[in-house]
Parts: sequence; structure tokens; C-alpha cells
Amino acid sequence: MNQPENSQLTYKSDGLYYTASTLTFRINKLTGYNLDRLKVTLRASTERSQTVFHIDTLDLYYSRAREGFAESCVKYLHVEMNVVLSDLSELITVLEKERISQREGKNQIIVPVMTESEKKEALELLRSKDLLKQIVSAFDSIGYIGERNNKLLGYIATISRLQPDPLALLILSRSGAGKTCLQDAVCKFVPPEYAIQYTRLTGQSLFYCEENELKNKVLAIEEEEGMQDAMYSVKTLISSQKLSVSATRTDSKTGKFSSDAYKVKGPVVVMVSTTNPDALDDETKQRFMILTIDESPEQTKNILYSQLNKNMHDWYEVSNDESSILRIYHTMNRLLEPLTVTFTRDLKIIWPYSRLQMRREQQKFVSLVKAITLLHQYQRKRGTMQRIDGTTVEYVQTSQQDIDLALELGKAVFCRNIDDLSPTARTLLSHIIGYVNKKRATMQALEHNHELLLSEVPFTRKELRQCNGWSDTQVTRNIEQLVHLGYVGKISGRQGSTFRYLLIDDGSADPVFYSETEEEQKST
Repeated sequence: MNQPENSQLTYKSDGLYYTASTLTFRINKLTGYNLDRLKVTLRASTERSQTVFHIDTLDLYYSRAREGFAESCVKYLHVEMNVVLSDLSELITVLEKERISQREGKNQIIVPVMTESEKKEALELLRSKDLLKQIVSAFDSIGYIGERNNKLLGYIATISRLQPDPLALLILSRSGAGKTCLQDAVCKFVPPEYAIQYTRLTGQSLFYCEENELKNKVLAIEEEEGMQDAMYSVKTLISSQKLSVSATRTDSKTGKFSSDAYKVKGPVVVMVSTTNPDALDDETKQRFMILTIDESPEQTKNILYSQLNKNMHDWYEVSNDESSILRIYHTMNRLLEPLTVTFTRDLKIIWPYSRLQMRREQQKFVSLVKAITLLHQYQRKRGTMQRIDGTTVEYVQTSQQDIDLALELGKAVFCRNIDDLSPTARTLLSHIIGYVNKKRATMQALEHNHELLLSEVPFTRKELRQCNGWSDTQVTRNIEQLVHLGYVGKISGRQGSTFRYLLIDDGSADPVFYSETEEEQKST
């Protein structure tokens, strides 16, 4: 820990020490919070006798507490009352400066100086025509394989922190699929000074951040359970990109109530992962872009191979250290400027309008396009324009290539966002359809005189667990959603018998997000 500027104020293993004119103080529990009070645990002693001391916990801003502490020092240390009060006043002045420096230095990360060679290498990468391909390869190099679209969407979402309307990501998958690995991998590519990772948020914690503490940052929360108490603040932060609260406090001198206003400004990218599709209510969930993890056996096979391969002797000989890979991408990220992104009238953007959710989904799509443009700002038209009020705007212009890439990466995500079924429930429905078709074929071979319908083939949760390898919790949680929304019917047997289910709706008639778009494109 760095020593304070005052040479008489020093940190030791058992606390902070300050030597005044007569007394030596050991101070514990000094923090940079609650500047309206100065509550510490104070131990006072004299130079002539370190074994005799007085210790107490008190608020140094409270005059009665100071006087009580001074009286005890007079009694035990045999010093004069006015000397102790003078030393305490001196101590208050020093501690005020120290706690302000603590507050200003909180969570401060030293940004390394960018060398000319690093800057040149990063600019070459930013101007590269295969920039996206190299980003995907960099993820592979640090051990996160597959998931091309998720890698790019996650990386691009972190770039959106530079624009007024950033994206928010919700990573949803079954337990053990790798949602946290994706979140951690994405955060590794964000320069440390712009990444904030929490395991848990308390209810009011975000409201009391410094005003610009979250500005242009990526806020990653490991599990949604860790932010349940702070759900309102997270939801508000995503929507309005700012927080404000008025808190009541009691004046330590007068005893009267007064209020303090706290403000926190964005833009900030919020990233959350969860295994529970029902963890967030619909209103909160609609504010996120929902990513799902590839849970196929092929991806599992690739992951298992990669886990073993990273421990092979020859792998170390042909691979780079993770820090050297990330260094260039951190430099590249720092070179990106928060320019205004503009669209031209000749861009082809057709968006379906049949559902109310499209209003919010198009805004996410626009944010995604703008983030892609910011990432490619060294390959796009840049300039400065003057507005009618005389202000100037530095801009970068979106290309049709950015629009097409956003559609390619986001098509499945936007379909998922307007789906009444959660992604895991939709996956379970596809497993049910496949299993019921196989079971019907077997039953049909035994009953030649009757054509069985899918809705006439019963199945149990145990059968689903055996065919798809899901746990009972995962099957139960998602099949209840299918029952609730009318895709599956539940047959109640006699007391003690196993529940059976019937497939009522295979989802083939569900609206497809881009069907309307494709029809409009054909008509134009």
C-alpha cells in the first residue's frame, strides 16, 4: 500500500499511524465513504509509555465524543485536556485529506503507456479487412472455441459502451454449458479500466457509485441471482442509462434531517448470465439481447479436446501467452473513439412491424449496427459536420456491410427475443417432437389399423431425461412452461402415478421473425 503524502501518517500491518505534537494515534476502520462522518477506532499513547494507552471507537466529527475521548486520555495518559483536543483537531485535518485520496483512488487502475509499436500494430488490426476473423481467432487462442456468433456479439456489445444507447446481454444456458466462460472471455478483451465484474450486487449499491464510475464501462454480473436485490436499479440503468436517488440523513451537529442527491451516469453495458429462463420478468428480459450457448454433442466433443490439448507439451511451443494476445486487443480498444454514428438514406433496412415488441427490438438492432460501425471506424467514412445551432459533430458513417453483418449475427437473437417460449423451452420442444415422432413410429408398427397422431402419443419426464440427457430440474422447469403456454398437455393419473404428457402444438405455426421482411423485400 502506498504511503500517505504526510510523512507523519504511515501504514503498518496493524493500522494507520499518526504522530501529533504530544500523542501518537493508531487509526483503524478509516474509509472513503460517508463523508458526513468520521467514525474510526482510535488508539492513543505517548512516546514515554507505549504500553499504557486509551482506545475507543468514536465519530471525530461529534464534539461530545471528542471531549469524552480527551477526558479518558487525561485520566489514563496524564496529559492536558487542551493538548489532546488540539491533537485531535490536527488528526481530523490529516484524516480528511487521506480519506479523500482513498476515495479518488478507489478502483483506480493504472493504464499502461501505449508504445508506438503497439499503437501501429493495433491500427493495422483495426484497418484489416479480416478484423472479425482475427477477433474470433483470438478467442480461440485464449481457449474459448466455437460459438462464432456469440463471440462476435459479445465483443461488439462491449464496443457499444462508446455510444449513448449501448446494448445489454443476457447469456442463458443450462448449468455447465459454459455461459460464465463466455462472459469471462468477453470481459478479458475489455481493457481492465473499462471492465467491472461482480458476483453480487446489493439493493442500493449502484445508486451510490461515483457519478462517472460506470460511464463507458462494461458491468458484468456472474449470475442473475446475485443481482435480484438490485433488479430495479439494473433495469432502470439499462433503460435510461442513468440513476438518481435522494437519501435522507441526520446532521451530526444539529440532529435535523436533510437529504442528499446522488447521480450515476452511463452509458454502461450490462452483461448477466443465468440458468433459469424464468429468473427475469418479461419487462426486464426485453431490455436484453439473449444469447444461448451451443449445447450440441459436437461442441462438447470440441471443448473436451481443447481442455486436454491445452495441457500438451507441444501446445506451449506453438502458442502465445494469453497476456500477449490480450495486450494488442486492449490497445486496439483504447484507440476507438466515441464518434457519432450516422446512417445514409440509401441504406436498405426493412424491419417487420406486426408486433409491438418490434419497437424495442429495432432500437437494439440500431445499437448493434452502430457498435459494428464504431469497431470499423478506421475503415469507414469519417468527418466533421456543423449543425444549425453552430455545434460541431465528429461522425463515422455506417455502410450497408454493417447492416448486413448485424442481420447475420442478430437474426436468431431477435427471433428469440420476441418468442413467448424461453430458448431452453424451445430446445426442449424440439427434443419432444423428435422423441414423439420416433415413439409414434414404433407404436404405429404395432397398430396397423389406426393412424396415430402426435397428440395421441404419451410420454413422461423420465423418457425425456433418457433421450436428451437433461437433468430432472431442467426438464421439469421447462416442460411446465410448455404446459402453461399450450404446447404440451399434462395428463393427471391416479394418486401416486407418474404424470404423462401429450404434444398438442409443435410450434410450426409460430410466427417467424423474418418472414414478413422477406415478403416485403420481394415486393420491393
